[in-house]
Amino acid sequence: MLGSMLIDSSCIRTIAGKLRETDFRLALNQEIYRTLLNMDMDGRPVDGLTVADELKASPDTRRYIAQLMEMTPTAANATEYAQIVQDCARRRGLKEALGEALESLDKGEAQEDILPPLETKISDLNTRAGGDLLAPEAQLDLFFQHRERIDAGEAPFVRTGLRQLDRLLGGGMVNSGLYFLAARPGIGKTALAISIAEFVANNIGSVAFVSMEMSAEQITARRVAAVSKVDSNVILTEAMTDEEYRRTSEAARIIGRTPLYVTAGKAYTPGRMASVVRARKDCRLVVVDHFSLFLLPGRQASHIEYASAAHTLKRLAQAMGAPVLCLAQLNRENEKRTGNKPRISDLRATGAAEEDADGIILLHREDYYDPKFERKPQEPVVVEATVAKNRHGRTGHVDLSFWPETNTFREKYVK
Repeated sequence: MLGSMLIDSSCIRTIAGKLRETDFRLALNQEIYRTLLNMDMDGRPVDGLTVADELKASPDTRRYIAQLMEMTPTAANATEYAQIVQDCARRRGLKEALGEALESLDKGEAQEDILPPLETKISDLNTRAGGDLLAPEAQLDLFFQHRERIDAGEAPFVRTGLRQLDRLLGGGMVNSGLYFLAARPGIGKTALAISIAEFVANNIGSVAFVSMEMSAEQITARRVAAVSKVDSNVILTEAMTDEEYRRTSEAARIIGRTPLYVTAGKAYTPGRMASVVRARKDCRLVVVDHFSLFLLPGRQASHIEYASAAHTLKRLAQAMGAPVLCLAQLNRENEKRTGNKPRISDLRATGAAEEDADGIILLHREDYYDPKFERKPQEPVVVEATVAKNRHGRTGHVDLSFWPETNTFREKYVK
């Protein structure tokens, strides 16, 4: 490869976009490659003598440069030589990543702490296989493949089932996107997440619901309540009438056919959670409830560890090719403001959420802060859903109707 660049400097720019300095194993080869690129960038002539002078090469290095040129039959195969160098670099990288993982296993480290960095390194190696920069032809190929999938009926996003919210999001939650759904406790974020998950499971495809707060029976009770319109507290804790039994039994039959998979209220590290979800390769949506409940090792500052958790969620979305909807708690700062409207800055671990999120949805209820509010039986409360960040659509808010007893959400409330 280096010999080709030395005998024909016209191939330097072609190769520069394909190889990195670290793709060469030997330090001397790295130095020669770096010098070739720098000299070409400066517009200086490149050949064996000029490169040797630039390196202030020793007699041994001058002989090595001459050998590189002598052993290269032609520069016409420079692209193929570059591919060989890159393949060898990938093999070294894979060997190094596996070696570090084996060493961590031997030290007794937990699998969930070993797998995420290993998966990241392997993902980076796979990305390098295609080169860092796409040629115009490759860009167009990918674009038209994307268009073909859309024309064939494959949506580039996953709808929430709430039309006004979907329109605001730009059609729905984009595939491979990370979304945060945040609110104060008791506002209804888990109920909304279950409602969205139920819609996706019934209309689009499988859903993985990772609950680190509620047990599986609590989630199921909420799902049954939403379908049967029987109070979830009655379903969980009280005696039911014959009519309520009939309705819940019918709801259970419907839910039993719905591909919504849940965990049973167990806390996970971000890496372990990602491994659990990736075991189901067909998921069209991943819901995580909620961000603050992740088990973090506590080895670094909390904001660094939360940032790492957010990165893991984003990588999970990209690996699954499906949106990840992660619930999050707001701090009490909104309660100090007039109107109590939440902001992105009220999110715990704000920086992590803002950096990696494709969208942030904040929930707010006026009645939650009004001590004089009296709700009539069977009447919904109004939940304002504000899309505060959106990489793929507009920001703004929509009003939703929410029946807390049955965990049901509908379109804009109308009296």
